Amino acid sequence: MNDFKRREFIKLSALGFAGIALQLNSISAYAQKANAHLGKWNANTELNWDAFLEKLSQIAKTQHEFPWDQNVYTQQVKQLLLQCNFPEFEKVRKAMDSYENRNPNMFEATGLHKEIDFQVGLFQFEKGEYISHHDHPDMTGVINVVSGNALAKNYSIEELLPETREVVSNGRKEIMQKVTIRETSNTNVSRGDVSILTADEGNIHSIMPNDFTQLIDVFTPAYGRDTKTIWYTVNEDDYYEGREKIFEAEYAKEGLSQVDTILLGTDVLSRYVGLYKINDESFIKIELSGQNLILERTKSLEGSGRRMNLLPYEQSKFWIEGQEVRCEFEMKGENNPAGLSIHFKGSNISATKIK
Repeated sequence: MNDFKRREFIKLSALGFAGIALQLNSISAYAQKANAHLGKWNANTELNWDAFLEKLSQIAKTQHEFPWDQNVYTQQVKQLLLQCNFPEFEKVRKAMDSYENRNPNMFEATGLHKEIDFQVGLFQFEKGEYISHHDHPDMTGVINVVSGNALAKNYSIEELLPETREVVSNGRKEIMQKVTIRETSNTNVSRGDVSILTADEGNIHSIMPNDFTQLIDVFTPAYGRDTKTIWYTVNEDDYYEGREKIFEAEYAKEGLSQVDTILLGTDVLSRYVGLYKINDESFIKIELSGQNLILERTKSLEGSGRRMNLLPYEQSKFWIEGQEVRCEFEMKGENNPAGLSIHFKGSNISATKIK
């Protein structure tokens, strides 16, 4: 009788252990959160994904305090990133394992987490793909290299120059504003390295990978629909007036650019209407609304997204209203588009018509 009870106890213990084992990940997450509330985290604590987001959410709230010390905050985010072994996190691992070079000559971006106060993303670059000079207005950014290596350059605005010039390209007239920018960082970053920008220092940057490279970035606050990134053309051949680390740059002044549109009849516009596939997770819908073509990018055939007006400057060539983004239809015969291309600063996306 005693042996029987002992055997049953062993069976129940094994079943109970199996049930507990299935919950170890969540138990670990709860334990790390509990330790955080008890102040038991330190600079050497290795975090899991849930604990990382929990801590990041806490410190990101400091942006609502006045004054907000962005240097202290970005150092805290840096320390958090260095405490994480991202390839071991299931959410990040799935994104890495499912990587495909869907858009040649352009990096692949995956949103990992987003809330109002911050967002976390994964960027994956083939050798030769890059992000040219641009800013992150009123934001901080902390970028952690997970694999590979890249040249990261950061700049701050030094001086607004009095010169402007008018340029016309692809039916678009732009007023270009000249500025000088000061180089604050020029570093090759590799696995485990971190690059930082704040709203006031080094906010303009570029990323140029030397090999296949994967980055985790944290931007605070998160991007919103009203966030307007400025793209810069930088003359890196010489210092401006011989001043060390000072370069001349220019950008298109918002509100002073316009498209020389042409009129196209509905019979012409209607030939572009249809559904276009970028990949299995990204589609473009083109619709006709009155006398206007509407572009809508979605994640599924049935999904919806932001609707944007297309402004024609040539037959089969359009600008997206209010953006420095161009849409060009690739025609197979006079009335039958085979696909389209979306062109923006230094990159392009292609889509094939499927309906």
